Amino acid sequence: MPSETLPPAPEMFSRWGAFQTWWGRTNKEQVQIAEARLLSRLQFFSFKGVASTDASNSSTQARVGLVPLSGKNRLINTLIIHQNSSPSAVDTSEAAVESKDQQTDDQGRTPIAQTKLDIKTATDNESMISPPAPGERAIVVCHGYGAGLAFFFRNYLSLSQIPNAKVYAIDWLGMGGSSRPAFNFKHTSKTSIKDVVRDSENFFIEGLEEWRQIQKIEKMVLVGHSLGGYLSTAYALKYPERVEKLILVSPVGIPENPEAQKAPLPEPPKEGDATGPSQSTRPPSPQASTPNPPPVSSWVRKLAIGAWERNITPQSIMRFTGPFGPSLVAAYTSRRFAHLEEDEQKDLNNYIYHISSKSGSGEYALATILAPGAYARWPLMDRLKDLTMPTAFLYGESDWMDYRAAEKARRSMTVPTVLMRVPNAGHHLYLDNPPAFDKAVLQVITRAWDGK
Repeated sequence: MPSETLPPAPEMFSRWGAFQTWWGRTNKEQVQIAEARLLSRLQFFSFKGVASTDASNSSTQARVGLVPLSGKNRLINTLIIHQNSSPSAVDTSEAAVESKDQQTDDQGRTPIAQTKLDIKTATDNESMISPPAPGERAIVVCHGYGAGLAFFFRNYLSLSQIPNAKVYAIDWLGMGGSSRPAFNFKHTSKTSIKDVVRDSENFFIEGLEEWRQIQKIEKMVLVGHSLGGYLSTAYALKYPERVEKLILVSPVGIPENPEAQKAPLPEPPKEGDATGPSQSTRPPSPQASTPNPPPVSSWVRKLAIGAWERNITPQSIMRFTGPFGPSLVAAYTSRRFAHLEEDEQKDLNNYIYHISSKSGSGEYALATILAPGAYARWPLMDRLKDLTMPTAFLYGESDWMDYRAAEKARRSMTVPTVLMRVPNAGHHLYLDNPPAFDKAVLQVITRAWDGK
């Protein structure tokens, strides 16, 4: 889907634009268009801040589409980027990086196209199966909660230029542009928290494993952000032979909180209810807090905890507000991603709205995996020690996730580990400082390291 054929995203704070977005309804085509607007920017990013002198020397192709899994309504939205020629057109030497022969901005962008990028939105009849070539490394990128694969639009080109590598990105089942099968969980007073958490994890990681089998990937470098980092860890623990290296980008769920492990489980979502689970008369529990909670009034805090326990998600609130939903998303996007260019904000905002307004599915797993305050019900602190592959932890210097939890967990891990903090970046470090994030990932993937 060429970028010049894409309709522009509506204005963020226009009443007419908000109504137009809501009235147009979200469907498969709207999600694909919103996704393609972001992915079409890939050709305008350089590698490690160095612009290629001639874009025709490089040939990178990207394809995005749905990969069917077994069972009803189970399809994983997938982006595949690979080189059709040698990536040597982009000079990655230290001398080239330092010289920056051509001027780029502070985000590593250049107005010169760096590659022949061919983004195709695959049709239902078009195959999205693309196994790595012999000797080619598979890099699989997994997004966090409330996000999708297009969030990494500032990073894919750099990652795709890593020699002998093919980049894959997925939307978790029930999230992003993937299909929305029913997310059902049942529990009684005798059900253990670990059983509920394990079932919720399996909803995602079994989808990833089946997707891996379809793509014929023997081993992969698994990159997961936030909740995607948590789920990537769960996958690596269950299928260690399939993970070459694990890169956890500001992962949720590492620190322990005894109160979180005792917090009441959420109510199961009501089948077919797109706006969230049913209400309950159960009083909210005032337990569990964030490591450094912002000052909020007690009634606001109780209201938030009550909503969490009832499994009322941010997406269900947005859907419930109808024509006001786009404005709620715009308020979040303009605040959290204020550093982006105006057109990037607008396109990202439209993308977030459309992937969030699809029917509720994987979003309901949040409250089964995390207790109020975003502490894991089954923390990774004691689970990380069972990993068998080299593991990297990446955090932003102003990240609300506490990197000290990873430092503590590393002491009990027996595999090579590394912890990096990306400057001038918060929780979405890949968007906040793409060149520094890309460089850190490149180092983890391509360099041998065995430190603690």
